[in-house]
Amino acid sequence: MTISLYYGPMISIQETYKMETLQILNNRGHFNPAIRSRLKALLMEKYIHTPQNAELWCLLEDLMYQVSPTSPKPKVMGSLIIGDSHSGKTTAVRQFIKAYLANVPEAREKDVFYFEIPIRAHLKGMMSQMGRQLKIPDISPNIKRGYPTYVLVEKVAAKLWKNQTKLVVIDEFQNLFYLSGENRAEILSGFNDLTNKSHIPIILVGLEGVNEILNVDNYYADISNLRSTFSSRFSEFHFIPWRDPHDPVFVSLLKVIYKNCAFSDTSSSSFYTNEKIREWLMEVTGGLTGKIIHLIKWAARHIIRHNLSEKITKKVLIRALKEIQANGW
Repeated sequence: MTISLYYGPMISIQETYKMETLQILNNRGHFNPAIRSRLKALLMEKYIHTPQNAELWCLLEDLMYQVSPTSPKPKVMGSLIIGDSHSGKTTAVRQFIKAYLANVPEAREKDVFYFEIPIRAHLKGMMSQMGRQLKIPDISPNIKRGYPTYVLVEKVAAKLWKNQTKLVVIDEFQNLFYLSGENRAEILSGFNDLTNKSHIPIILVGLEGVNEILNVDNYYADISNLRSTFSSRFSEFHFIPWRDPHDPVFVSLLKVIYKNCAFSDTSSSSFYTNEKIREWLMEVTGGLTGKIIHLIKWAARHIIRHNLSEKITKKVLIRALKEIQANGW
């Protein structure tokens, strides 16, 4: 029996484990600078200006033209922007604000005020939070119960007008569903009052079906007047999902998404030219732009992570879909 002696440096079991783990990490591309750079570029948000987004941008821009610092308009119009989750409505609005600030020479950040409705917030709490976001000095976080709500509305309206704000965007409008009909009626009336007192258009952004928020008949004496006033002041703009997988504009959308993946394969046989794959994409995503982008990017991520052929196939898309569905869109 021969015993071999080792005279080199001792390597502990822990160090051996670390070395083997590091080898595995390297094989999978973990923390590889080149892969990290590609994934960072892939997964960052890249805005795609669809025809529907262009229509919305025109609406928002036109609504801003109603505001005149020297001649306040007695009645300004707003809009209720509605769409399913992942339809791209909030992204379109945020990108409009970004593009406005970047492209209009005289634009100021105060021109657009963006606010998200908190869950279960009453009118008083919501106006208090808006006031603090506007940095109104005498509105404290712990507003007293007896403090008049109409005073808060007036202060917020006055501050918006003083800031020469041209557009107010209120997102997560569907959060009103969590409130009682009485509180919903109060907030809807508050929006009307805020618009009247500030002379600034308000944009409400929410999920499809928020129309049901107006069903507050049992809590408002003159519900017909509230509903008609609200509907006339806030016209609806619906974000409609893609319906036709063979629409040239939809094909162009897929092409732009694929181009953003920065893959080396630019052949004419790419997935977006395949009618069956387009039909499948439409089916599994419901035609929602956000889901379509997420699915294609997640498939591209899998390709980069596993050093596969840089070509998006249905097989890779199916795998990506399963991963997304396991964790939720």
